[in-house]
Parts: sequence; structure tokens; C-alpha cells
Amino acid sequence: MKGLIIKDLMCLRKMRAAFIFVTVSSFVITVMALISARCGNIALAEQEYLTGGTDMPMSPVHLLWYAVAVMVLLPLASIGDSLTLVFEADKNSGFANVAGALPVSVKHRVSARFITLFLTCGTGTIISLLLSFVLSLFTDIMTLGDFAGLVLSAASLILIFSALEMILIFLLKMKNTDYARIISLLIMSAVFILCSLGKMIEAVRAMKPTELITDGLLFLENRWFILAAAAAVCLLISYFVSAGIAERKWGEI
Repeated sequence: MKGLIIKDLMCLRKMRAAFIFVTVSSFVITVMALISARCGNIALAEQEYLTGGTDMPMSPVHLLWYAVAVMVLLPLASIGDSLTLVFEADKNSGFANVAGALPVSVKHRVSARFITLFLTCGTGTIISLLLSFVLSLFTDIMTLGDFAGLVLSAASLILIFSALEMILIFLLKMKNTDYARIISLLIMSAVFILCSLGKMIEAVRAMKPTELITDGLLFLENRWFILAAAAAVCLLISYFVSAGIAERKWGEI
């Protein structure tokens, strides 16, 4: 099983350059924006907003809060779809056609894929948390706890998405990863809309759509443990369902 994990990680080597570029770019841009919020153009715009000298509907610092939240999550998001990339690499290299002949049980093969998922998502989470720690030294817009909650919530959402993908990829015999990606995204979007439908209607009626975004970010910052628990349940179900599907389709997967 260790060999399968190493093979999966080697398949993801092409992601390294993009991951490093996204991480460095996010850090540099965010630091520059935070410095500007202290003693640059953003600080001047905030003063003008507070004195009523501008028609901006929202505080520049509030807008910066949205931007910082997005930039902190970019390193994690850049490796969030690693699962389908591994399956696609197996398909393109022909490994999927001979995997059934390996002296490794189906459960071990499925377990190796889940461990690869944990390693990649864990790496992105740790990098994002380190980035959050450094950024928290430059600003009081968000505390380290806010940053950490946002990152852990995003990591949980990625794991839930990957758990759905895993089941769908095995159902589709690992041949249509794009379909698995789209269906998983649609399922999560439908769940989000159903859970937030009341607040969405209220925000539209009040003509304040930004309040919905603000409430969403506050939920991610402070209620990350709910998403973490949901991710744990989804991963557990996904493992057993995926292993069951793979065992029934032995020789095809």
C-alpha cells in the first residue's frame, strides 16, 4: 500500500509549481494590501468613507476582509481537486487497466487513495494555517482564530467534496472523473441552497446581498467544527461505500 501512496503522490508532482506560485502570490498580495490598509491608499479610502466623503456602499476595510479571506484559502483551494487528478493520471498512464492484477487487496487500494487525499489536503491546510499566522501579525481585521476557523472550514468542505467524488468515480468505473466532479459540485450547491434558502430570500428582499456573504464568512470562521464533523461522517461513509463498490467490480476497477 505504501507503494500506491508514493505512486499517487508522484502523479501530483505537476501541481507543485502551481501550488508554490499560488502560495507566494497570495502571501505577497495580501501583505501589500494589509500594509496599504494601515498606511496607504486603503487607509485613506477608509478615512474618507468614515467622514462621508465617498458614496461607496461598503467600508474599504470590510471589502478587504472579503479579499483577505479569499487569498488565505487559495493555497488550499489550489490542491483541492487532487483526487480526480490522481484518477485521471492512472487512466492516462494505463495503470487503471493493470491495477486489478496487483497483489494488493481492494480495501488497501481504496485506503491508499484516501491516505493520499489526507496528505494533500493536510499539506494545503498546514500551509494555509502558517500563512494565516503570519498575516495575523500584520492586521487586526481578522484574528488568528478567525483565520484558522476559515481554513479548517474550507478544508472540511474540500474533504466532503472529495468524499462524494470518490463514490461517484468508483460508480463510474474511474472513466468519467469530470462527471463525478460536476455531480459532486451540484450536490453540494443544492445542499447549500436548501440550508441557506431562508437567509437568501431575506437578503434579496432587504436588498442587502452582502449580508449573506458576511454571515457565511462568520459561520465559516466560528462554526468550523460543524463542517469538520460532517466531513468525518462523509469520509467514513465514502470509504465503506467506495470499498464495497470496488470489491463488487473487481477486475473492472
